[in-house]
Amino acid sequence: MFWLQVKQFFVIALATVNLVLLIWALLAHRQRRVLPAGYYRLLPASAAIGLVQVSIGMFFLIQGRIPYWQHVLYGALVGVGAVLQFVLLPGTPAGQQYRNRPLVHAAVALFVALVGIRSWMTG
Repeated sequence: MFWLQVKQFFVIALATVNLVLLIWALLAHRQRRVLPAGYYRLLPASAAIGLVQVSIGMFFLIQGRIPYWQHVLYGALVGVGAVLQFVLLPGTPAGQQYRNRPLVHAAVALFVALVGIRSWMTG
């Protein structure tokens, strides 16, 4: 029971962090500015929370709990979103190309937040 509450906490944390990233990117887009350095410092928090969720899922697997296919799908989608967020970091080629496009970052943050919320809704 405790681990399910921990899992729910991290699902909410993932959605919250990505909603903050979404709002930050939308504000930067609306003001026609580049994303501030603080935005990029918050991205690893999103990935770390996703990694904790995967670890909890692996813990459940070791205990012999078989997940529904939706949980595996949502975990993979969060992983894809985290990879996209890191591909768009300023030091990477894609990050240099899209650094002036906060709307792209907002779309990725929205995607990760929605997948996190949807995974919470499935239980």
